[in-house]
Amino acid sequence: MMPNTRLFQVITVCFLSLLSNTAHAQLGDIKDISAARAAKLNMAFAELIAKHNINTAGVAVIKRQKVIWQNQFGQQSSGVPATANTLFNIASLTKTITAETILRLAAQGKLSLDEPVAPYWLDPDLNGDPRVHQLTARMLLSHTGGFINWRYFADDGKLRFIDAPGNSFNYSGEGYEYLAKYAENKLGVPFPKLVQSTIFEPLSMSSAAIVVDKSNFANIAEPLDKDGKFYGFYCHPAGYCSKEGSYSAAANLVITVADYARFLISSMQGEGLSAALIQDRNTMQGIQFTQSEIICGDAPTSACPSQLGYGLGWSMAHLPNGNTIGHRGTNWSIVSLTYYYPDSGDGLIIFFNAPNKSGIAGMIDALKLLDPDSPEIQGYKLRLARSQ
Repeated sequence: MMPNTRLFQVITVCFLSLLSNTAHAQLGDIKDISAARAAKLNMAFAELIAKHNINTAGVAVIKRQKVIWQNQFGQQSSGVPATANTLFNIASLTKTITAETILRLAAQGKLSLDEPVAPYWLDPDLNGDPRVHQLTARMLLSHTGGFINWRYFADDGKLRFIDAPGNSFNYSGEGYEYLAKYAENKLGVPFPKLVQSTIFEPLSMSSAAIVVDKSNFANIAEPLDKDGKFYGFYCHPAGYCSKEGSYSAAANLVITVADYARFLISSMQGEGLSAALIQDRNTMQGIQFTQSEIICGDAPTSACPSQLGYGLGWSMAHLPNGNTIGHRGTNWSIVSLTYYYPDSGDGLIIFFNAPNKSGIAGMIDALKLLDPDSPEIQGYKLRLARSQ
């Protein structure tokens, strides 16, 4: 779950505007990994997780749309080392799976990105609000639906609009839950089954699970707080847990690193989508900031983003020498990140099962190891400073 605050957006601007002066001439040239370098990375990540008190880590490096290095580190649970079969809760990266499901169903003519959602789903909290009839799947995918992030952030615990649909960017997990309800009601199929038949089965993602299923618990990386306390799978230290059989279209999907890499490469290649829909998906539609709103400080012009925002389900940054497409996920025990450079086909997947502060600190070091010119590094530095 990502915070829906102006401060988070300002931090996003800052980290992209503070890119290193040593950036590659061609954005996205992630260094290749030889056998010797792989051995060094294995040692470096073993040291990294010990240094930052990270319980479990899963990492993959993609070069020219192929996985060139992947490994897992730490423990899956007490006394059980992480393996290639370890399942990671990827928090808000779940939204990328949901987005690709909706887009591929739209490509098949089963859903429409621009029809009103209201005939198929109207949340009881919004009954009587005429703005619901303006909502479309495109708006929900691009975080321009006008919703609060999560209804429990509201004083009364009810879902509400904070802006008119289509008017402005507001990151919203509720928007993705709404999107899932639209799809399953229109098609008469539970959303988890739509994900299974549209994404998981065609890509042979046998490990991925969007539904809370106790049979997976033995393979899930055990979430622990900074004191090493375990509250249960799909549980929060505040005392609540997701119920068996429930699902979220916005968070809590569990998956192996290998299966997510398979999905990411499929998405990079635009599988299941028309050329027009790929272009649509990769075009920024929910704009957080325009160039006139971005203060780059002492950063060179080449490192100053012209726009920040979201396409259809994916975050993106427009920089003078290239773009990035990806997503971040964060909660009390998860720090997850994926992104790729469309021009080169290079990308990263980093899953940390760790207390939030530890995961953020570890992400900085991980990015320095794998992609030292990454536009993500300064953002995590600023987030870490906030947590001090």
